[in-house]
Amino acid sequence: MRILREMWSVRTLSARRILLVFAALLFSGSASSQEGNRTELGFRNDNDAYLMIKQDQYYTNGIHFFIRKATDSSRISERWRNKTWTVSLGQKIFNAYKGDIHNIREIDRPITGYLFAAAKMNWYTEREAVFSLGVELATIGPSALGEKVQRRFHDTFGFYTVNGWDYQLRNALGLDLQGGYSRLITRPGKSFDITFHASTSIGLNNSFLSAGPGFRLGRLNSLFESVSTGSRLQSAGREPEREIFLFYSPQLKWTAYNSTIQGGMLVDDKGPVTFEIEPWVFGNVAGIQYASRKIALNYSYFFNTREVKSTAGFQQFGSLSVSYYF
Repeated sequence: MRILREMWSVRTLSARRILLVFAALLFSGSASSQEGNRTELGFRNDNDAYLMIKQDQYYTNGIHFFIRKATDSSRISERWRNKTWTVSLGQKIFNAYKGDIHNIREIDRPITGYLFAAAKMNWYTEREAVFSLGVELATIGPSALGEKVQRRFHDTFGFYTVNGWDYQLRNALGLDLQGGYSRLITRPGKSFDITFHASTSIGLNNSFLSAGPGFRLGRLNSLFESVSTGSRLQSAGREPEREIFLFYSPQLKWTAYNSTIQGGMLVDDKGPVTFEIEPWVFGNVAGIQYASRKIALNYSYFFNTREVKSTAGFQQFGSLSVSYYF
């Protein structure tokens, strides 16, 4: 118990330090510019330690790096107000209800890493509709390096010793096609709007369809020049206004396949422990976003209903992201 208390105190202290840095950046000033930014570098980290509760389970950590560029306005048709492309790399780590598993019967969610590379195009219209199309290549199993990353992280920061990776899923490589659509429903004033969002993925790793409304309250920009849709980079080179707002988005998701739960679709030996999926998941995300001329910040809280047909419960975690524009 003493070891667990010390582990939790270190996790909580690390999370608090990150939140303090986040808050300091949030209230940093923004300078004016005559010329808009054309490139964005971003980093995102998902972890349940950001919730300041004693939890280390299921989707336990995610790291995501990306670069985004605005397309030259001379190379897009008049029907589009803005156009961007994004390339990203990242890793997700999934555990059972705890990271210290000594018996296969304890596993209520498959253990695996998920290593991915993705590319996406976004198109924005004057009427505040957003279309996206992308592709993602990913692997699960030992080749996703989940065990190595988690062990190194825990050893470096003095967390508890992880166990259970002997039961992880087998290697499997898959390709997914992804699409998305968003649009403005109503904006009755300058500080509040309601939007609609839908996304889909079809492939060997993830096949799903999700949809739901979005609500924003605060200092807002249009969807073709907002941090909420990744469109502060402007094809025409103009500089969007500063933003800061609260947001909430409930989503209903129907899942046909999830390789991190069911194993590789084309692999006969999927691993020692797999489960069937709960096809319907209700998800919620709420948080705060801020963006100035050079910096964008986001803190989000995610809560999802059970996604595995097992004794596993709901999933919740926090997310921090930061972007730099130039």
